[in-house]
Amino acid sequence: MASIELPLVSVVTPSLNQGQFIAETVNSVLSQDYPRLEYLVVDGGSTDKTLDILRCYGERLHWISESDNGQTAAINKGWRLAQGEIIAWLNSDDTYLPGAVKRAVSFLQAHPAVDAVYGDCDYVDGEGRFLRAYPARPYDYVELVRSAFDYIPQPATFIRRRALESVGHLDESLHYVMDLDYWLRLGVRHAMTYLPERLATLRLHQTAKSIQQVGDFPAELIYTYQRLFALPDLPRSVREIETEAMSNVYYAAAYCAFWSGRPQEARHYGLLAWRRYRKFRRLLPLIAMGKLGLIVAEKWRGNPFDPHAA
Repeated sequence: MASIELPLVSVVTPSLNQGQFIAETVNSVLSQDYPRLEYLVVDGGSTDKTLDILRCYGERLHWISESDNGQTAAINKGWRLAQGEIIAWLNSDDTYLPGAVKRAVSFLQAHPAVDAVYGDCDYVDGEGRFLRAYPARPYDYVELVRSAFDYIPQPATFIRRRALESVGHLDESLHYVMDLDYWLRLGVRHAMTYLPERLATLRLHQTAKSIQQVGDFPAELIYTYQRLFALPDLPRSVREIETEAMSNVYYAAAYCAFWSGRPQEARHYGLLAWRRYRKFRRLLPLIAMGKLGLIVAEKWRGNPFDPHAA
C-alpha cells in the first residue's frame, strides 16, 4: 500500500526534566517503520539537558518548551496542534517497541468500526530492564467500570481523531488518573479493542509520579467515578453495577492510601468499600490494622508500588 493512502499518526510526548530518558523515548518513535508519522514533544520548560537533546534531532520532530499547567495540559496542547487521523501520547520515560505504530494502524484499518486500540506493554526499570508484563486484558467496558482497575496500558493505546473530537480532550484537573478517566468517557459511546501484541514499555523508577505520589490517587479516582455515574445516558448494564463499582473504587483508594503510609485514610476508604459491597477482600483486614497491618503486608508481599517488586 502506498504511503499516501496511510493515515497520518500523531504522537505527543509531554516532557519536564526527563533528560535521562527522553532520548530513548524519542528514538523509539523516530525509528518506527511507519512512513506517515508526526511527532510533537511538548516540554514544560525543562532546566536539565532535555532541550539540548531535542535540538539534536533537527527537523525530525517538532517541539516547544514553555511553562504549562502540568502533564495533562501538555498532552492536550500537543493534541490540539496535532494533524493526525490517529492520535497517541507517549510519556517521556516510556518507549514504543519496534513496529508498534504500524501494527496499531493495520489493526484500525482492518476494523473501521473500532475507535481505539491498545496492545500489550512491558514494565521496565530505570535502566530499561524488563520487570513484568502490564496486566492488560481483552476489552470489556462493563468489566472496566466494575473493576476500577485500569488494565489498558496508556503507552500502547492509539485513538482515532473522530473519537477525540467526540469525547473531547483529557481533563486537565486530573494529574494521576486522566488516562482511566478518558477510557471511561470514551467507552460510553465508542468501540475500543485489545490487540494482543507487545507495543510499548512503561518505565517504573523512583522519581516516577505513579511511584512517588500514589497517595494522591484516591481523590481523583473517586471524583472520576462519581462523575461517570452522574451521566444521564449511561447504558443500563453499567448503571446496574454502580454499587459494586463504587465499592471497588473505595477499595482501590484504600489500597493506595495504605501503601502510601496513610493507615487512617485507608481504614476510612476500606469501610466505605465494605459498606457498599460486602465482599471479602484479602487486604481489608490488614488495612483495618493500620500501621501494624502495613508492616505485616510489606513483609508478606512487599510494596506493590516498589518499581523493583516482582
